[in-house]
Amino acid sequence: MQYSTPAHPLHLGKPENPGYTAYKGHVINPISAQAYEDFVNGALVVDEHGTIVAVGNYEDIQKEHKIDNVRELGTRLITPGFMDLHIHLPQFPQLGKSGQHLLPWLEKYIYPAESRFSDPVHSKAIADWFFKELARNGTTTAVVMTTVHQEATDMAFASAAEIGNRVIMGKVMMTCNAPAQLLESERDAINHSSALCQKWHGYDNDRLLYAFTPRFALTSSESHLKETAKAWKQHPGSYFHTHLSESEEEVKLVAQTFSDHRSYLDVYADNGLIGVNSIFAHAIHLDNADVVKLSKTQSALAHCPSSNFFLKSGVFAYDRLEKAGVKFGLGSDVAAGPQMSLFQVMKDANYIQPQTWLSPAELFYRATLAGAIALNLEHRIGNFKKGKEADFIIIDPTKKSGIARNMMLQPTDEILSSLVFSGDERLIEATFVRGHCIYSVEQKAIEATISSPH
Repeated sequence: MQYSTPAHPLHLGKPENPGYTAYKGHVINPISAQAYEDFVNGALVVDEHGTIVAVGNYEDIQKEHKIDNVRELGTRLITPGFMDLHIHLPQFPQLGKSGQHLLPWLEKYIYPAESRFSDPVHSKAIADWFFKELARNGTTTAVVMTTVHQEATDMAFASAAEIGNRVIMGKVMMTCNAPAQLLESERDAINHSSALCQKWHGYDNDRLLYAFTPRFALTSSESHLKETAKAWKQHPGSYFHTHLSESEEEVKLVAQTFSDHRSYLDVYADNGLIGVNSIFAHAIHLDNADVVKLSKTQSALAHCPSSNFFLKSGVFAYDRLEKAGVKFGLGSDVAAGPQMSLFQVMKDANYIQPQTWLSPAELFYRATLAGAIALNLEHRIGNFKKGKEADFIIIDPTKKSGIARNMMLQPTDEILSSLVFSGDERLIEATFVRGHCIYSVEQKAIEATISSPH
């Protein structure tokens, strides 16, 4: 048998001529949870502005378009970039800190780590590292929580702006029930968040967007939640991002603290914090009324299976929420999720379901187009369609030991299965946002050479 490996070295420097660039390889384009377009000898054509011009079989595209530059990728895969709907920037250095459920884990590891972001030097170093790692993992869009520190959050936006990531991000707000060094007044929480929103929301034609971000209900008073809702509504197109019903202990404390509300979700809903552009992470312990309300209000969930495994928080009701029409995508929830790679998160999403088998195609959809739908960005990103922005990744499945060297000769369903169940960041050869390469293995090699002593 002749093994099929990428036939061409990866050279992704700036195109020689402005105009249309064709990335020629095996294109996989998610359409729904059950379907994807598959172009084995395909191409994705992008113009000089980073907009998709065409996708399909390369021979057909050649007949219809004048291609100025062709990037030969051999049998490498071209897919939409991954969308991480819930991740914590300051927790990145805390990966793998185990042995606790949610609330004691926060006290032992996370709050001390977040306190360090009062130091601008530390904040800048971690932000740069974080956004470069997102790109290295093939994540083109991320919904990010920072810390309570206004300056550190401002630096994080500046890092994402420079590196080229697409980000929805906000300063975490904590006005009660947190360590003293992380507490802020309700007025400062709202004013500092609003100032950051005014500065960064909509930056670079909406590549950077703002999310008003109370950590969770327990770290906010009723009055603070009401003021957060006012600030959110005053900034059209902004987001609301928080945690919901992650652990049983947390749910019980919320019920005691907010006893006038029917459920944890209703603490937010009764204060105006639900609806389009709201993102609730975890949402494990929900009742039927919660599920109906989430669907009717077009609210979105970030399903974080790796984190739920790691902290033993519970099991996301995948089938029930899908049947109810609730919008949801996947989140790594670093550092409770112990890896940034969405390949690993997809795998865990299947493993954590005790009865349901999720197909690789469906999991790939959840990591791409479903995330865009949840964020109300499917008109711009999430899959390949003429006029959308070219956020995509180049994948070489043969870069990982344990994946068969002839994998690229197999049916595409089997290729997707290998990606989901055996993949990690080593498979990512390049990451593009709006047609601009923000990571490639060749860039990484050059950086390593420059930084290495001779």
